[in-house]
Amino acid sequence: MKKDNLPLILIIVSFILIILNFIFTSDEMNSGFWLRITGSVLLIIAMALTIRDRKKRNNNAE
Repeated sequence: MKKDNLPLILIIVSFILIILNFIFTSDEMNSGFWLRITGSVLLIIAMALTIRDRKKRNNNAE
């Protein structure tokens, strides 16, 4: 596995965990639930921005 693929794999796993969280806790949607979901989405956005920045840096170096 290449080191460049790790953030992409983490994003996919995070989406799967968010979907499972919705399925298994659909009856208990309190503020803690929404804070966990928001934190996960922000983490996914940060990873996506990191991937985009790495690609830009690699293209500029070549």
